[in-house]
Amino acid sequence: MDLDWTRLGKALRDARRAAAVSLTQEEMAEEIGVGRSVIQLIEAGNEYKKPTPSIRAYATRVGWAEGSVEAVLAGGEPTFKEIAAPAPETGPPVDAGLPLRIVHELKGKGDLLDTAVIPLGDDASMVVVVKGKPGASLAEIERSLEAWRKAQGQLLEIDYRDEPDPS
Repeated sequence: MDLDWTRLGKALRDARRAAAVSLTQEEMAEEIGVGRSVIQLIEAGNEYKKPTPSIRAYATRVGWAEGSVEAVLAGGEPTFKEIAAPAPETGPPVDAGLPLRIVHELKGKGDLLDTAVIPLGDDASMVVVVKGKPGASLAEIERSLEAWRKAQGQLLEIDYRDEPDPS
């Protein structure tokens, strides 16, 4: 069976660049303890006999579950580890199983200003978390909340039901 190293390299690069991880090649290299050239070789799809410890460390850092490297090499998709977000300073713990991007944002600096659940028809809903910038003044928080109230009103007005094709 042929292993698609180019596909693996692209998938890892895309995961590194995703908002949840958002690292440069240099930062990734430093975090997993290799040189930038190793990251470049992995992302370029350099062929190996089998996945290396560096590839596995890279996959772990971008949140892939065990077995994802092999799945991608074989033409499948990675699966992601369930990651528990840390408890907010003044609230209950956040449940595990959130996407890494959300966990990253919740861990980030800035005050939690509001949350909302927006219905998307009968089949789904959208959860919105609104955070302010770190160290915001009371006036800045008030402006942020006012902007959120306007955006929330617009989101609630959208009809998310399937509409007939106008043609």
